[in-house]
Amino acid sequence: MFKKVLVFVTLVAAVCSFAIGLNLSVKEGSRETVVISAVAPGRLPITQQQNLDSEVVRQQKVIQNLQFPIVQPHVQVGAESLPSYNEGKYPADEEGKIFTVPTQFQGKMLEKMPILGEKKLIALTFDDGPWPKTTLQVLEILKKNNIKATFFWVGRCVKYFPQIAQQVVNEGHAIANHTWSHSYRKMNPSQAAKEIEDTAELIYKTTGVKTFLFRPPGGLLNNGPADYAKEKNYAIVKWSNDPMDYRPLPAYQLVKNVLRKAKSGDIVLLHDGGGNHSATVKALPEIIDKLKQQGFEFVTIPDLLEMKAQEMNEGESQLKLLPVPNSLPD
Repeated sequence: MFKKVLVFVTLVAAVCSFAIGLNLSVKEGSRETVVISAVAPGRLPITQQQNLDSEVVRQQKVIQNLQFPIVQPHVQVGAESLPSYNEGKYPADEEGKIFTVPTQFQGKMLEKMPILGEKKLIALTFDDGPWPKTTLQVLEILKKNNIKATFFWVGRCVKYFPQIAQQVVNEGHAIANHTWSHSYRKMNPSQAAKEIEDTAELIYKTTGVKTFLFRPPGGLLNNGPADYAKEKNYAIVKWSNDPMDYRPLPAYQLVKNVLRKAKSGDIVLLHDGGGNHSATVKALPEIIDKLKQQGFEFVTIPDLLEMKAQEMNEGESQLKLLPVPNSLPD
């Protein structure tokens, strides 16, 4: 009798253990992918995927909702320089980093910054991130080549991928505002303000960075955000070298497109987010190598603006020092 009771208790314990294990596995499934499979006695009945796997699945779902429309956005629309607004002063920021704009460029639209002298300078810029995988690949290439670039961020991407955003900042790159939703639609003033201010606020909360560099999606200057940015003394940064990596072009073609147009003071438009930019990642090392061979040095947009402002200030000083003749020649 005692043996029968012992066997019964053992069976009940085994069933309960299995039920508890199954229940825990289902709960774990809320944050991890769980695979339940038939296994031989003595082996674990549940095999769990790594946390990283579930994170990849989550990111893939987010990416599907973040894909930006494939259109022909990069068309010069109202590309004339915008009037300068210099009323405001930039706030001091003791805790984080702030990317300010020299007075000469506040509220102005910029496409390239040719600098006098023998140096050949070029600025690489990356739009539409931060983005899983692609941004990290770009960072690795830039780090390997000891290059700092400028990243134009979409607010909702910063929201979903804050760790990537922080890594970009930690590695010393410049940050700029690229609106919250990357929309090309016409916006009223309050909508345009929200697109820029929400992005600026999240960038600061996420990374401690304040920036007064702005690029309108598609380079559009007439749908609202650019007007708001101008009013708030942002520098509106467009580009002068567009390899068209938003089109399905092979890597070798992107390399050719950059090199064919490369001039000192160029701002190169590239993308690390908003869709599949594997061709950009593949082309980037060769783009860098070829530009180095041609004697180019890589700078950020803030670097370029500061150097140009210094050049302009020195030019004004030299003009003031020129002697004034006592009388005009006959």
